[in-house]
Parts: sequence; C-alpha cells; structure tokens
Amino acid sequence: MKKGKKRDYAFGILIVLIALLILIAVFAPILAPNDPYNTDLMAAQAGPSAQYPLGTDSLGRCMLSRVLYGARLSVFSSLLITGIVFCIGVTIGSLCGYFGGIVDAILNKVITIMQAFPQIILAIAITGIMGIGIRNTIIALCMVLWVDYARLSRSFVFSVKGRNFIKAAKICGESDLKIIFSRIIPNIIYPLIVNASLGIASTIMEIAALSYLGVGVEEPQAEWGAMINLGRNYIQTDLKMVLIPGVAIFVTAAVFNLFGEKLRDRLQ
Repeated sequence: MKKGKKRDYAFGILIVLIALLILIAVFAPILAPNDPYNTDLMAAQAGPSAQYPLGTDSLGRCMLSRVLYGARLSVFSSLLITGIVFCIGVTIGSLCGYFGGIVDAILNKVITIMQAFPQIILAIAITGIMGIGIRNTIIALCMVLWVDYARLSRSFVFSVKGRNFIKAAKICGESDLKIIFSRIIPNIIYPLIVNASLGIASTIMEIAALSYLGVGVEEPQAEWGAMINLGRNYIQTDLKMVLIPGVAIFVTAAVFNLFGEKLRDRLQ
C-alpha cells in the first residue's frame, strides 16, 4: 500500500510539473518580463537584476524571456512531432503487420535501412537539404522518428492478429480496417503510448541538438539549443548563457522521461 501511494504521489507530482511546463509555454508572452528579441548592447552580458532576473546574453537580450519563449517552441514542437509520428507510425505499422505480403517486406527493409544510421544524422541531412527553420526541423524529425512506432506496432500486431477474438471478428464479417482500428490497435495502444511519452524527452533534445549544430531553429528565434550555440563562444566569460538553457533542457526532458517511466509502471 505504501509503495502504491508513493507511486501515486510521484505520478501526480509529475503530472503537475508537466501541466506547469505547458502553462509556462502557453503564457510565455505574459510571464516574460521583457521582449525576448529586443537587443541592448549597452546591457550585454549583464548579471541578474530587477529588470533582467536571469541577466542578458551577448546581445543584451533578456535570458529569462528567451528561456520562457524557448519553452514554448521546444515543448509544443516536441508534442506536435510526437503526435504526428505516433499516428503515422502506428497506422503504417499496424496495416503492414496485419496484411503482410510485399508491402510489409518493403516496410521492413525501409526500417532496417533507416535504423542503420543514427536518427540525428538523418535529421541533419534532411534539414540541410530543406533549409534551416522550425518548420523544416519538424518535418525532418517526423520523417525520421515515425519508423520507431511503425516497427513497434508491427511487432505487436504480429502477436495479436492470431488470437481468437480476431478470428471471431473475421467470422462475424467485420472488415479488415474495422478489425485493425477497433480490435487490434486498442489492444496494443498502451505500450505505444508509454513509448511516445518517453519519446517526448528525446524529441526535445533532438530539436535542441539540431539548433545547436546550426541546422535547426535560426537566430534570433528563441530556442534552447540555439541559445547554447550562441553562448558556447562565451562559456569562459559568461557561463550563464550556456547553463540556463542547458538546465531548461535537462529539467524538461527529465520530467517527461520520468513521467513516461511512471506511466509504464502503472500500465504494466
């Protein structure tokens, strides 16, 4: 009982923290004390003050305001990407796993080829071709990350489609699509949801990594990876330019990752 209560408390705290992160992202324009894009070279690299609670960067922009706006971009973009790749990957994987044949064989080859390369390398290549910008970053990550969900859902479908309730549905005359979307997917959805919740943290870090490497979000747009990229040139003289966005990435990714682990424990 005590362990169960502790798990419930921890899970509840994580839900509150995620809700808080989303609220911060939604109300960033209200919470931000200054315009995150307003430059003031006279106040460049200033320390914390009443006007700039976390100081300023090398261009005199408010660090707190830029971190808050960065939360908006990172959190919402990662949730959007996860939702898109989840829907695409689960649908494609379920269809291929159920019908099999040449389409499934082709999908399996595509998955094998794509997983032979690190996902971040593929994303860099795609954004390099398409150009810098948050829209192209989202497209590139969607083109790379759907494979994980397709592979998982395909393997789960293989383990479910031979069960008696699926055979009974076929005998009753239900269509293949109805069986897939009303019988199979509801029975495999929980582990996929857990994987998606864990994937949000990875997506946040991949967005930051692309921006840090200069192929993601473009300056002056406020994004944590881009802030670290700008601050690395001043790491010896102004550590806060790297430390503040780095802590924001760590805390946000850790919260979503812990939430995914607790969700997995509850659904087992």
